[in-house]
Amino acid sequence: MKQKPSLIDIIKTSLFIGITGYGGPAILAQMKRHLVEKNGWITEEEFMNTLSLSQILPGSTGVTLMGYFGYKLRGILGWILLPGLYILPAFIFTTVLAQIYFEYHSLTIIQKFFMGLETLVVALLINAILMLGKSVFGKLDKRDYKGFSIAIVTFLLFAFSGINLIFIIILAGFLGFFFYFFTREYEGAELHSHDNLHIHIPQQYSIDTKLVYLLITFIVISLVLWFSRSIIWILSSTFFQIGLFAFGGGFGSIPLINSIVVNGFHWLTLSQFRDGIAIGQITPGPVFITAAFIGYKVYGWIGAFFATIAIFLPSLLFIIFLGQFHEKIKHLKAVKVVVKGFQAGFIGIIAAVALQFGEKSLINWQTWAIFLAALIFIVKFKKDVIWTILGTAIISLFLF
Repeated sequence: MKQKPSLIDIIKTSLFIGITGYGGPAILAQMKRHLVEKNGWITEEEFMNTLSLSQILPGSTGVTLMGYFGYKLRGILGWILLPGLYILPAFIFTTVLAQIYFEYHSLTIIQKFFMGLETLVVALLINAILMLGKSVFGKLDKRDYKGFSIAIVTFLLFAFSGINLIFIIILAGFLGFFFYFFTREYEGAELHSHDNLHIHIPQQYSIDTKLVYLLITFIVISLVLWFSRSIIWILSSTFFQIGLFAFGGGFGSIPLINSIVVNGFHWLTLSQFRDGIAIGQITPGPVFITAAFIGYKVYGWIGAFFATIAIFLPSLLFIIFLGQFHEKIKHLKAVKVVVKGFQAGFIGIIAAVALQFGEKSLINWQTWAIFLAALIFIVKFKKDVIWTILGTAIISLFLF
C-alpha cells in the first residue's frame, strides 16, 4: 500500500466516485479501480474480503465498503468523509429533484415525465429479481427448489397476508436455516467466490476512543430526539430500522420502505413512492438515496438529511465492529444458510412489489410499450440504466 492518502485526496476521490457512480455493480468496479488499482490505498485482497463481508450485511454495499476503507485509512474522520462524500452528490441531486417534484408536479410535462419513469421502475424491479436470482439460485435448476419455496412463501405472505414485513424477513432467514443447515448439500458451499481469501486487519484497526466518543454523541443525540418526540426522531428512527433490515441491496429495501413509509405512516402515496425510486435511479450513487426524497417530503431539507444518515448508519457501524470478526463468522454454516434464506425471501418480496407497482403503472398500451422496451433494453442488451432512463423520459413526452 502506498503512503497514507491526504484528506484532500480522499475528498477528491470519494466525490468523483459519487458523481460518476451509476450502474449498481458497476459502482463497485469503479471503487476497486480507484482505491486499489489507481491509488493503491487498498490491496485487492483487502477489497475482496471486505466486499464479501459487506454483502452479508444490511444496507448499501458500496457505502459500507467506503466506510471500512475510510476508517482503515484515516480513522474516524475517514469513516465519516469517504462514505459521506460518496453519498453527497446523490443526496444533493435527489433532494433538489424532490423539491422540484413536489412544487411543480401539477405541470403536465412533469406528469408525462414521471408516468414513463413509473413504468420503468417495474422493469428495473424485474431486472433486480433476475440478477438476485442468478446470485442466489445459480443455474436455476431443480436443486434450488428450497430457495424457490422460500421465495414463493414470502411472495404470498407479502402480497396477500398483511403480515408485517419484518416478520416475513425473519421467517425467510429461519426457513433458510431450517432448509439448509441440517443437510449436507450446503457443506463447504461458498456464498461468495472470494470467501477463501484471508482478511488481514492490522493491529491499529482496533476500536479507538474516538469511535467510543462518536457512539456516545450518537446516543445522546438520539435520547434528546426521543424525549422530544419530534418528527426528526420519528423519521430518523424509522429509517435507522429500515437500514437494520435492508438485506438484499437497494432494490431489496424497496418492499421494506414501501411497507413502512407508504402503508404504515402514509408519508407518500404509492405513485409518489414510485416516482421517488425513479428519481433515485436518475441520480448517481446507491438506490437507498430514495430516503432523501422521502425525508424531503416529510420535513424538507432537514428531513432529507436525517433520513439519509439514518438509513446508511447501521451498515457503517456494523462494518467497524464486525470487520474484526469476519474471519471467524464468514465460514460459519449458520451465517451462510440464514443469509441464503434472506436473499431467497427478498426475491419473492420484490416480485410482490413488482406486481403491485405493475397493476398501478401498466394501464394502457403506451405504458406496456415503454415497459417491454425498457425490459428488453436492460435485460437482453444489458445497457446502462441511465440511458434507459433518458430514453424513457424522452419517449414519455411524445407518447402521453
